[in-house]
Amino acid sequence: ERNKVESPPVALTSAYAARRLAVSPMTIRRLLARGALSRVAVGRSVRVLARSVDELAERGGVSRGN
Repeated sequence: ERNKVESPPVALTSAYAARRLAVSPMTIRRLLARGALSRVAVGRSVRVLARSVDELAERGGVSRGN
């Protein structure tokens, strides 16, 4: 459609979330495991909620040991 407006994604792959936070995909998996990021299951896949990525970035990003 010509007038279609694209909205930002609600859920991200771990690879895309890692690029947005400038960290490795392993760091994303660790953040998911400790509950620092929210996830949603899509079939057998796991997606990271974009809102939680944005909130983590606003809080100052990723720190070790938290």
